Amino acid sequence: MLRVLAVADVSPLHVAGGGERVLWEQVSRLARRGHRVSVVSRAAGDAASTTRRDGVRVVEFPVERGSLARFIRSSVRGARRAVSRELSAQGADVLHLHQPLSAWGVLGSPMGRRVPSLYTFHSPAPLEYRLRRGMSALHRGGVTGVAGMAVLWAIERACVRRATRVHVLSAYSAGVLRRLYGVPAERIVRVPGGVDTERFRPADRAEARRALGLPATRPIVLTLRNLEARMGLDALLHAVAEVRRAVPDVLLLVGGTGSLRAELEVLAASLDLGAHVRFLGFVADAELPRWYQAADVFVLPTRALEGFGLVTVEALASGTPVLGTPVGATPEILRPLTPSLLLEEASAPAIARGLTAFLARLARDPEGARSLATACRRLAETSYSWERVVDALEATLTELAR
Repeated sequence: MLRVLAVADVSPLHVAGGGERVLWEQVSRLARRGHRVSVVSRAAGDAASTTRRDGVRVVEFPVERGSLARFIRSSVRGARRAVSRELSAQGADVLHLHQPLSAWGVLGSPMGRRVPSLYTFHSPAPLEYRLRRGMSALHRGGVTGVAGMAVLWAIERACVRRATRVHVLSAYSAGVLRRLYGVPAERIVRVPGGVDTERFRPADRAEARRALGLPATRPIVLTLRNLEARMGLDALLHAVAEVRRAVPDVLLLVGGTGSLRAELEVLAASLDLGAHVRFLGFVADAELPRWYQAADVFVLPTRALEGFGLVTVEALASGTPVLGTPVGATPEILRPLTPSLLLEEASAPAIARGLTAFLARLARDPEGARSLATACRRLAETSYSWERVVDALEATLTELAR
């Protein structure tokens, strides 16, 4: 039995995106294998709390959000104090660190440095900060934004240099890690993200559409994204405006929330896409499988920093093909299926060409579409099931603890 202490800037109790989902799948599955697992994370609200969920002890610490400086300082100090208490009271054989602020709180302390550690590099923090400018009061432009990027670069650089090993989810992320922080290949461990192949599985498309109140026969395109600039949703809307010339009944479903919701709705209206686009808003985690099952194709129009793409493997596990831009780790996932699933680039014309061609093949060759759906499912099962992924993670943590 391992004593694993995971430390994160996001809470597994409040699943809002991929980071939280990866964290929870990892810690909950390790706990089910008999390991003693605890999580220290930043609280979503203003109060500290300690909770036990499915065998995992979750300790949340509060932070100050009044300014970027106070947010960073309280995130680092809060993690340091909480982890020190956990190590004194419970001990740990290995630390699994997610995201730089809380990780630096641990790795910058004498107590934290005495325990072997694995740092998961989800995405480069300074570049994420720059791309999220304007998304919240903390993501600033100008001099403040430049200073924030510099601080995050320094903190994350210190984390990846002090951690015993650095974990990446893709070869793309390993390359970014080497270029940005100079981490040598022998210190990098590659274990991909995963998918729950029991929850995300093929089902009768007509039945899924009936359950969701969707049209039975229209070609349905799905995307699930934060509604932010780097996700390329404006390009996807322009692409659908072009696709409808060849496929007049095409319907795009856009799931997710974000700062660009109103702007994207205005763009859709200006392109006269009222009959061709539906904004779903936030899609709860429990509802995700049906939306994948109902779609003919999932589109990932990302412009930058696609470190892995959980939605990609979730769609594939559901038997739904994915068309993706050649950005980040997306080519690593889609090329083994067929190069035709990779779009030429992240522009609206390229997305339109790829989507039009895919929908034409779908209408022309139903048997080929069924074979592709089967191949999608097979790839998810053989390469990305959480059981296989946690096997590799467990082996890595065990080696570090020894």
